[in-house]
Amino acid sequence: MNGQQEYRRYPHIRTPEDLGIAFLGNPHTAIVPPKRRMDRAEYGRRLALAEGGVFTPEGYIIPVKKQGA
Repeated sequence: MNGQQEYRRYPHIRTPEDLGIAFLGNPHTAIVPPKRRMDRAEYGRRLALAEGGVFTPEGYIIPVKKQGA
């Protein structure tokens, strides 16, 4: 084991809203009543914070959790 942290990059996700749409779907095509719709950008911000992700010009980057770690 080399002790280096591994990361995963999602090049198509560059903003919190992109991340929210990736997880929740596009609000314009989802069949959900308006009262039940969630703010995609807010969801993306919270998700990035929870998983330690960062938004960069090259995409969304998250650390990869090792099995058994």
